[in-house]
Amino acid sequence: MTLMKRLVCFLPLRHSLGEVLHAPNVMNMIKDTKAAKEVKALNDFHTMLSNDADRACYGPKHVEVAHERMAIQTLLITDELFRNSDVKTRKQYVNLVESVKHSGGELLYFL
Repeated sequence: MTLMKRLVCFLPLRHSLGEVLHAPNVMNMIKDTKAAKEVKALNDFHTMLSNDADRACYGPKHVEVAHERMAIQTLLITDELFRNSDVKTRKQYVNLVESVKHSGGELLYFL
């Protein structure tokens, strides 16, 4: 039997999902899922941006520089980039993902 719980969210629109996913009861329900790992990775990224911005990279150019230096521990990539309709762009991101995997980095895909 599945128990449904009501979640109350006070912030409208974009921040609502973040508020829900930060609720301890929600994190407890999803703790063993891919979603929980993704939420943790995003939280870690935002924390790193706030506390040690030199270690967090975003955007194609910054990520490419980090990749050249073999400095990617975790790569967060959207499915839209990874499956881009432009063949050249798609190959670029597929190669990046494969290279990060090969060097022992962690990959998280976001839909």
